[in-house]
Amino acid sequence: MTTQRPTQAAVLDAGLHWLYETGQPDNAHAQHHGEMIAADGNRTYRFIPVGAENLPVVVMDVAKVEYKPGADGDMVPANPLEPGELEALAAELERRGFTVRSTWNGHPAISGTVGLARPAHPGQVAAVKRYHAGCQQHPRRRVFCDCEAWRAGFRRVVRPVVEAAASAAGEQRPTA
Repeated sequence: MTTQRPTQAAVLDAGLHWLYETGQPDNAHAQHHGEMIAADGNRTYRFIPVGAENLPVVVMDVAKVEYKPGADGDMVPANPLEPGELEALAAELERRGFTVRSTWNGHPAISGTVGLARPAHPGQVAAVKRYHAGCQQHPRRRVFCDCEAWRAGFRRVVRPVVEAAASAAGEQRPTA
């Protein structure tokens, strides 16, 4: 049985809503790599509230990389991002009203990043800052603590909800 992945449009809807309209509980700490959502077309998207220049970034990755021998004998991606794919993502974000600061990587790489100009929801930024501050009960362990209090902070994070998946499961998008 194959699982139907959401479309890029549904993933962008969910991820951008999460970045800009969803707060986080004051006792949650969000890992600095953001949240990843798998999409159709062998792609995943990561929505990172605090990235380059402390502003949000959207990262598009090849979900399952295949390799082939390159000209010099090294293995290279056989299925990198397509030419123009990162630029198309940036254009789609602009079309949706999100100013793009810059892009980096992209074809022929397996990952590409779009830097956004507007800061993420203050609750998202604060949750990442709490993560960077590390475990308050065990300061010497910083972000590498495995105590129950530290793990509980991750469980309290409000995650993005993709509408197609949410409606199929009978869930509703959380509100900020």
